[in-house]
Amino acid sequence: MYILIALVGFLWLFSFATAVFALRWTIISETRRFGAALIASALAIASSYAGLSWLHFEASKTINGHVAWSVNSNWFFLASLLLGATALCLALWHGRKTAKSPLPAP
Repeated sequence: MYILIALVGFLWLFSFATAVFALRWTIISETRRFGAALIASALAIASSYAGLSWLHFEASKTINGHVAWSVNSNWFFLASLLLGATALCLALWHGRKTAKSPLPAP
């Protein structure tokens, strides 16, 4: 069970970190790393989808017939999937916008 928890945690941290880096490279970076943002957001989406479909961890504690706490890994991966999709959309939008802009004069 501890191996499953470690695997789910690692995959979630990986997908979340790649989504955050993709957002950073799309929004904050002055050079707008278009290729790196596309790759990172695709990795975030793929790893989040893998976590949603193949790795499922659910735990809860019941006290006197009432649920005291409950953890479901799907919510973590769903958040990473949304961040990755947002990063992908922003990267494609910024890439399309910069492709249409005229080149600066030398």
